[in-house]
Amino acid sequence: MTALSEAFGPVICAWCQKQLRVGDPIKPVSHGICLVCLGSVIDIPVEDVRHIPTEVLDALPFGVIRLSGEGTITGYNKMESSFSGLDPIRIIGKNFFREIAPCASGKEFAGKLEKLQSSRSDGRTEFKFVFKFPRGAMLVSIVIVYDSASDTAVILVKPKAEESNPC
Repeated sequence: MTALSEAFGPVICAWCQKQLRVGDPIKPVSHGICLVCLGSVIDIPVEDVRHIPTEVLDALPFGVIRLSGEGTITGYNKMESSFSGLDPIRIIGKNFFREIAPCASGKEFAGKLEKLQSSRSDGRTEFKFVFKFPRGAMLVSIVIVYDSASDTAVILVKPKAEESNPC
């Protein structure tokens, strides 16, 4: 084990759960994004989804929403904007569950984030969800990565299929 890997916990891809870096198993796991899941956006894996630079965030081939512990939107990338039709500038600072996506405020979405928060430790959860947009519904794969130290979450969104009629 190298000095670098001894200083940190392991790093796991938030999407596919592939190990990106070996680390001290006693230290907390960090979530990043591997090269396969990044596509051709950048040539090195992201080792911490909480700190993706803005220029990379907007180039990612999937949606990214950053939330404070209270659900306030602190980041919203271009791909997510293309899914929702919402301008990131107009929604930053608003509550995701009350003002932007009330369809996500139930136990099947917000409840999963609340469960991560109540564990008081870093964590990850993955599930499928249907976002209801005015132009129709979209089935997506969601990954929520929660950071307990900062009480923040990063939501990763990949479309699975689109339906023409809203639910």
